[in-house]
Amino acid sequence: MKLPKEVGIQEIAMLIGGKAQGDDIKVSAICLSPLKAQEGEVAFLFDPKLIARINECGASILILPSGTKCDRPCVFVDRPLLAIQKMLQFFQPKRYFPDPGVHPTAIVDPTCELGKDVAIGPYVVIGPKAKIGAGTRVMAHCVIGGEVEIGENCLFYPSCLIADYVKIGNRVILQQGAVLGSDGFAYVTAKPSNMERRMSGNFDLVDESNPHLKIPQIGTVVIEDDVEIGSCTTIDRATMGATTIGRGSKIDNQVMIAHNVKIGQEVLVVAQVAVAGSCTVGDRAILAGQASVKDHIDLGKDSIVSGTSGVMRDVPAGDVVTGTPAIPHREFMTQVVLLRKLPKMYDEHRAMKKRIEELEAQLKRSAEPVR
Repeated sequence: MKLPKEVGIQEIAMLIGGKAQGDDIKVSAICLSPLKAQEGEVAFLFDPKLIARINECGASILILPSGTKCDRPCVFVDRPLLAIQKMLQFFQPKRYFPDPGVHPTAIVDPTCELGKDVAIGPYVVIGPKAKIGAGTRVMAHCVIGGEVEIGENCLFYPSCLIADYVKIGNRVILQQGAVLGSDGFAYVTAKPSNMERRMSGNFDLVDESNPHLKIPQIGTVVIEDDVEIGSCTTIDRATMGATTIGRGSKIDNQVMIAHNVKIGQEVLVVAQVAVAGSCTVGDRAILAGQASVKDHIDLGKDSIVSGTSGVMRDVPAGDVVTGTPAIPHREFMTQVVLLRKLPKMYDEHRAMKKRIEELEAQLKRSAEPVR
């Protein structure tokens, strides 16, 4: 990746909070693959497997974890990922956002309140009595419903939908196509359904129409400060009350958060996670990719749900769970190890069974009277 200007090793060290070693040479690019690096580039080597092959890296400057032995020009850092964050934040290219003001093609209800330096892009639609705080930028084709409250310095990328009555805090980022405040999925039947019959132990099923009646979703969604929500993620409004996303939480792309879910502060929710209704997710919990959580589950603070796991019961604070149904991670890995041994154990069992049968036959023959 080409840098906008040449930088020296001392400047890099100051920028990322590291300690420089060697001559103050300059580089003009960041190498994306350390083993393919060339002269004039800076390379990040943090993986122990890559560090073991450091002699194959042709970069002019190396960025390494503190304590690594190296006699080449390099910068040592204590937190490698933080070093990358600082470097990319400094050199990120210009992004193109709408200028302050309302684009001529936007449709803004006259009762809407816009703060200072709000930017409304092309073809945006804003409903009655909406309030948008100072410095917020709304890009093309976003739709904002009636009586929505949006804080300051938010950024909504194109084609986001914020439905009526949703409340959003300050510095919230919505990536392309995020949807906040769609109706929760809630229905009831006038008569007991066949599913209810099965659940109660009655398998005398009835073959007749029993329409699903929509339960009105009269609640809202509350997004607290410094939250980021990924592309095509949907967060349903509550049946009553509020679906809440806590301060500083980050939600990836294609995530489904159902009605009345309460997500705590600084939670990480990775792509394609599904959280069913009325769940509670504690502060700093992590839900890895494609994990699913059954309704009315409580995930404790600092808990971790491994990727593709299915959570069927509460997870205590600090626990790590894996599998479907999810169980403690160590227990799951023990089961995996034992399962891999199962074919060998089965063969040993068959051989042992055959040997026992042979021994029993020998004993039976030896016990027979001699004629």
